[in-house]
Amino acid sequence: MLLGTRALSFCLLLPIAAGAQATRYARSTSDTVRLHEVTTSQLSLTTPGGAMSVETEHDAVIAMTALGGDTISAWYDALQIAATTPTGRLAPETADALRQPFTLRLSPHGKVTVVRTPVFPTSFQGVTDLTHQFDDFFLPLPPTPLAVGVTWRDSTARVDSGAEGGRWFRSRRVGQYRVARDTVIDGRRALVVAVEQESRLDVGGPLPGQPMTAVSAMAGRDSGVFVFDASAGRMLGRRRTGELRGTLTMHPAGGSPVTFPQTLRYTHSIEPARR
Repeated sequence: MLLGTRALSFCLLLPIAAGAQATRYARSTSDTVRLHEVTTSQLSLTTPGGAMSVETEHDAVIAMTALGGDTISAWYDALQIAATTPTGRLAPETADALRQPFTLRLSPHGKVTVVRTPVFPTSFQGVTDLTHQFDDFFLPLPPTPLAVGVTWRDSTARVDSGAEGGRWFRSRRVGQYRVARDTVIDGRRALVVAVEQESRLDVGGPLPGQPMTAVSAMAGRDSGVFVFDASAGRMLGRRRTGELRGTLTMHPAGGSPVTFPQTLRYTHSIEPARR
């Protein structure tokens, strides 16, 4: 069983299939959904002095509630982040980031527009950038009802050139989705949606406390599944793994740029938050 015996019920973000109509997202202002998200990653950098590794951890309980129309408020009920580098482990306190709202707009087919993000503590810099929490969070839905054999393609792009501290960010993701098969979880029939996604991420900006800027350019793919109960409109879980490869280029002030190969491997899961 993919995610154990617990079923993830999106009462707030409830995809509904009625007859031959396309599956759509609906929102309820009377419910708050809490999801447990875990992401781990390992960045390997090849330098003239040898290989260097940075590992990151993200463990969060995310709450979401609808505000009316297509608008959603989301926040962290619990959050742990950490980065282990060659110089030691960074695990900043996260209390100031809890219950600070994101404001999102969610289209009927799962497209997300981030209207507002919290201002996170400066101690998070160099560990994580939570302003991108919802860049690739929801399953994009096809223009037809979900059923075994249905396939669709979806692409998203984001450009952020006005980030705090002079940082900038560009991403493009192209996903291929296929309802692969039926399954049964806790006596409930569900659909397994297989996902293959290609990604391109370009990030740059000044390094805190150093007279240089850094530009990271990476591309690769991830694969995974969503498990979805189409008859009840319930998401039962998500898992994925991926790998990106590319370069990290350092631009010192008044000096020549230096480029290093890099590889990023990551795993990601979403399941119900335990009460």
